[in-house]
Amino acid sequence: MNEENVKLAQIQKSCKAAKIVSKIFMIAAIVGCALSLIASIVVFTNKDKYDEVFNAEDVTMRVGVGNFYFASFDHEDINSILDEEMTSDVPEVQEYFDENQHSGALRMGFFLIIITVYCACLAVVMGFIGSIFSTVLKEGNPFSDKVLKKVLVSMIIITVIIGASNGLGMCLVLALVTWVVYTILDYGRTLQKLSDETL
Repeated sequence: MNEENVKLAQIQKSCKAAKIVSKIFMIAAIVGCALSLIASIVVFTNKDKYDEVFNAEDVTMRVGVGNFYFASFDHEDINSILDEEMTSDVPEVQEYFDENQHSGALRMGFFLIIITVYCACLAVVMGFIGSIFSTVLKEGNPFSDKVLKKVLVSMIIITVIIGASNGLGMCLVLALVTWVVYTILDYGRTLQKLSDETL
């Protein structure tokens, strides 16, 4: 087995590993999405009960499972959450916010919904990334038309998601990265076609 074949075998192993890792992240994101959605529903449906907890003087809230905590909020943290103003351009929503301006449960519920959306977006992105590696393994060539289309679609989706959450500057940077990646892959595809035609 020559050096190029050894290198190709290593790259295929790397593709398989990346495919598995992206699926693991996708599953974790789906679980996170489901858990945060369930948690937001629980918080919204038990708003009064959770507001009592938020308003207690010596409260410490912990987010986690069993004895393992992801985050801990003391009374000062909770007060800083309550001090932030909730606003909306929709008059009916703004009226609801005004009536519930000091509701910690409402704020926590919206925070959990945002986490749900982020996890759902992450699951979609990880699914696309996993499908790119699957296609590379199936096609046996990273410069095939199918791989190029999937990479382009994935990069556009990632750019839109990150741009929507982080602003226009980040969107422009990622659009430039998408253009660079697409150009490199397209150039490799063209060189591959020329190489195949000369053989």
